[in-house]
Amino acid sequence: MKAAVRAILVFLGLLFVGGALFLLIVNYNVLPGLAVVLPAWVGETVLLATGSALLLIALILISLGLRSSKKIRSAVLKGSEFGEILISITALENMVLRVIQQTQGIKDVSRQVTYTPDGLVVSILIKVMPDLSLPAIINDLQSKTKEYLEEITGIVVHEIKVRVENIILDQVVSKK
Repeated sequence: MKAAVRAILVFLGLLFVGGALFLLIVNYNVLPGLAVVLPAWVGETVLLATGSALLLIALILISLGLRSSKKIRSAVLKGSEFGEILISITALENMVLRVIQQTQGIKDVSRQVTYTPDGLVVSILIKVMPDLSLPAIINDLQSKTKEYLEEITGIVVHEIKVRVENIILDQVVSKK
């Protein structure tokens, strides 16, 4: 979320807090000189309910405005006596990309790495060249990816899911 939107949310939240405080002041007659003409149907219960609703909305707006927009995606690599060592998911995804680029027959790719208590789960979406053995390419890709990630990072790779999205044709067939 952009900073301007977040500032507006905080400002609106503060306005709602002010409105709720005003309703409480009117309800409990804290400032006797503040004469507010209210309709006959507005009683103590309505003022308290409205003030509570405004406070709730204010808390939601302020919390949305103060929430950090950056999501830190990281996986715990190892713990040592000096502390934790963290490696970002983006770095892991780039390591997977390196392995994929070194695999013959694969052209387009997308990848996603998630960290679970069992280890890393790698999801790979590929497009392959025609007339190649898909089981051989996929098994090779899975084994190389698992070996590379475990060797470089020390993190256990729990599962590697590979989905073949399409076959890429070398030449575009022209109409005769």
